[in-house]
Amino acid sequence: MKKLYPVILSLLLVYFSFYYTNKVVDIIREKDPIMMKIKKEKDSYEIKTKNAKIDGDKITPGKNGKKVNINESFIKMKKFGEYNESLYVFDEVEPEIKVDDYYDKYIENGLKNDNKVSLVFHINRFDNIDRIVDTINLNEVKVTMFLDGLFIENNRKKVEELNEEGHELELLSYNDSLKKEEFVEGLHSLFYITNKTPKYCYSEYDNKNVLELCNSLDMHTIVPSINASNNSFNTIKKRLTGGSIISLSNDDKYLNTIINYIKQRGYKIVTLDELISEELEK
Repeated sequence: MKKLYPVILSLLLVYFSFYYTNKVVDIIREKDPIMMKIKKEKDSYEIKTKNAKIDGDKITPGKNGKKVNINESFIKMKKFGEYNESLYVFDEVEPEIKVDDYYDKYIENGLKNDNKVSLVFHINRFDNIDRIVDTINLNEVKVTMFLDGLFIENNRKKVEELNEEGHELELLSYNDSLKKEEFVEGLHSLFYITNKTPKYCYSEYDNKNVLELCNSLDMHTIVPSINASNNSFNTIKKRLTGGSIISLSNDDKYLNTIINYIKQRGYKIVTLDELISEELEK
């Protein structure tokens, strides 16, 4: 046992030596002008998280925040040789209340103070969508289409083209049915073609059957904030705001006019996935 005492003593000395050295390094770093400047200014560059807002059976997405990574920012600026605000390193921070924690709520819109809106089309079994596709592609916008399962099976090539063009494709129903077994089969078919997991269900109004089905599948239920199937252009002019989810008929003759009007108002047309995402833009 006595022979172990020198070994133990040596290990303790090494440990306390490292501990003391690290403490000294920490103290020196905290006194460094660059570190002091980072800590003084960091609040000006951070963005607070915004919780998703719940109102009864509805939810509006929130937004992630960003926090300065003090250590990484210090390392980059120290290498640079001086404080430089462009060298801040940030960590993205999620809000406490996130939209993806709630599949039992309807989503009617994105953030209203945002400059983004979404165009949504619901495509039934035998609809012809060539005119829609020509118009949206000509205007270089991306939209979200909810497709019936039979439409997917009968128009596989068209679905592949839509996916390759960057449009978001979701399942509307299967042969106009919302039976879970058939709906799941439709989800599998859509995933097989797009290699993307469907995220959203569609209903033109609050519908508990749709909500319960989609909740059981960890999918969000979308109810449009603007249903513009009838008198579409005038309806949009009256009700358009940031974050709007706009449902349009698949044969809307004013589609080109609507797209141009939305752009003139300063809004960007994006897919539902981008509209609802709580991540910060890169």
